[in-house]
Amino acid sequence: MTIIKRDPKKSSADLVVAIEKLIPLLRDQKEDEAVADLEKACQLLAGNAPGSAKHKEAVALVVEAFEGDHELAAYTHQRAGATDWTEFEELSLASNRVLSLVRRVRV
Repeated sequence: MTIIKRDPKKSSADLVVAIEKLIPLLRDQKEDEAVADLEKACQLLAGNAPGSAKHKEAVALVVEAFEGDHELAAYTHQRAGATDWTEFEELSLASNRVLSLVRRVRV
């Protein structure tokens, strides 16, 4: 089996894109403090190299948003038995994408 490792710069860029897709969905949920933290994380991720102190700070902000006071991890759960595509499922998918990517770039 061959394992292809992703370029850390590409993963960071993907994380920025994923966060930018998640932010409007969180605004609709009135998660203003979490949005502010994620916007700051986006700026830090975009302007700093993977592994740098600022990059690590950005990753910590995203992780804290999901696991800390903002509890964004709650949005990663899908509703059982949902048959229609709703904003909730879109939020779940976007949240899972961000969480998956942040775990990938976590040093």
